[in-house]
Amino acid sequence: MESIIDFIHNRVNTHCMEQQVNARLGPDAWVNVAYEAFERGGVNAVRVDPLAKQLGITRGSFYWHFKDRRALLLAVIEKWATLATDDTIRANEAEGGPPSERLLRLLRTCASDDGRLEMSIRAWANEDAEASHRVEAIDERRIGYMTKLSVACGIAEDDAYMRSRVGYLAWLGSYTGAVPTPIDQRMADIECLWRMMLT
Repeated sequence: MESIIDFIHNRVNTHCMEQQVNARLGPDAWVNVAYEAFERGGVNAVRVDPLAKQLGITRGSFYWHFKDRRALLLAVIEKWATLATDDTIRANEAEGGPPSERLLRLLRTCASDDGRLEMSIRAWANEDAEASHRVEAIDERRIGYMTKLSVACGIAEDDAYMRSRVGYLAWLGSYTGAVPTPIDQRMADIECLWRMMLT
């Protein structure tokens, strides 16, 4: 039979081990596995228990880093904003070239994505006001960058904004078709969109 001293000793050791695991597996680890789950199956795939099992830690460890599941989902949106917007813009600018070339490269980069995560994020944002607000801000950031490139191509600013907005919505709309569009057709469509935006 376990003595009270052994019981306390074991509890202390378990607590210390959990602290070490939590120090090693910070909030980024949770966000990364949640992001992957969101990519695979949308918001319903992001569940604390399966994620904890995947990380090899207890469910209780989750609450060291996040108030609740919704806080984790909002963190997933922030990661998506960084990868799919900020990093994309930085990479596009780093490659350089004339503004028309940068705009076409940006559109091709967008068209190369299958849109699954993009649509899953937006489906959840339709049910959550804060998520919707964040997605709207990301949309404006993207449209703003497209507008900047269009203005640099000689399009008047007001016109550039409207063309960029319509072009952006057309790109998003391409993901909502009943039949998935093959990648070669998406690329042909995006080049047509690019020409329409700049003429």
